[in-house]
Order: sequence, then structure tokens, then C-alpha cells
Amino acid sequence: IDILLSAANTPEFSHFISTFGYIGIFIWFISFDQITPIPNEISLLIIGYLAANGVFEPVIAAAVCLAGFLSVDLAYYFLSRTGSRWIKKLISSFSESFLNRTKEKLQHQMPKTIIVLCFVPRMRFWNPILVGIMNLSFRRFLLYDSIGLALFTAVYITIGVVFHRSLTVLIAEMEIWRHVIFVAVLIIFAAAIIFITHKRKNREAPKRAG
Repeated sequence: IDILLSAANTPEFSHFISTFGYIGIFIWFISFDQITPIPNEISLLIIGYLAANGVFEPVIAAAVCLAGFLSVDLAYYFLSRTGSRWIKKLISSFSESFLNRTKEKLQHQMPKTIIVLCFVPRMRFWNPILVGIMNLSFRRFLLYDSIGLALFTAVYITIGVVFHRSLTVLIAEMEIWRHVIFVAVLIIFAAAIIFITHKRKNREAPKRAG
């Protein structure tokens, strides 16, 4: 497990998991997850992998992750409703065309837009912010955001569990390679997510003069 977490370049995550357990998962998602480059997908995959190793109960771990995600989204929602300067600064970094397209989709297709964005790396962050700015129904937002995040959490934790079990069957006598392969997949997946997110941000960001 130590090899897995260190190779995945998640020392903070490893610390919270080993020290605080389920509470550490919640603390991770409401704090460090917001300022580190580690994608949510990778964190959930690791939690699923650890659950398959008996470190966590998958359902409880998933519920704690969901609670963390919802807590953060509610915070962003209410910050947006109160006109936070920090939120306004974040919004100014994106082009008007992107914001207008997303706002239009939220206005006319809120359920679909919120749930779909939950599965787009680094884009689910905008759900509570834009809904809050637009003063759309809080109850509807909370309902669809909960559904989207629950599906997102369940999918990635399940993948982590299934990946572990599949490797266990295929290479049960090669314990060290099972962990190495999982770490390699995590690193490749994280790199792909970061690359796609960076490329999208560059495309959406307004062009600066000069």
C-alpha cells in the first residue's frame, strides 16, 4: 500500500488515510483536494483499491466521499449567491462564450447538464458556482448534484475495487506486480486527465492582448 500511495504521488492522501481513516477521507475532499492537482478520479480509484484490500468498507467509504463532495459544492453555491470576490475572479478567467453556453444549458437542461458535468474532469467544480450565480432553484440543484456525484463516486470506487479483484485473479502469485501495474495505470490516467483539463482551459480562456 505504501508503494501504491507514494508512486501515485499522493503523500498527503496517504497520511490522512492511514491516520484518520474515514474521517481522513472526508477531510481530504473538503480541504487538500481543492488545492492539489490530484484529480478526484484518482483519489476515488485509490479508495476503491484500498477497499478491495480490506482497508475500508466500500459503501461507507463511498458515502463519506459523497458527503465531502456535497459539502464543498454547497460551500461554492452559497459563496456564489453572496457575490464572493474570489468566485468572481475565478469566473473572469473563462471566456464569456463558455460561461454563456453552460448557463444556457443549466437554464434549460439542468438535470442533464449537472449530471454530465459531474463526469467531466475538473468541470463539476462549475456546477454549484454557475447555479448559484444564476439564482436557480437550490432544491433542484441539490437533488441533481447529489445524483450526479453519487453516480460518479460509485463508478470510480467500483472501478478501483474491480481492478484489484481482476488483477488478483490474473496474477495472484505476483503481489508486487499487481500493485505496480495499478500504480502505472493511475499515473497514466492522471496524466491524461491533467492534459485534457489543461488543454480545455487554454481553449476556453480568453485571449490576452500581446
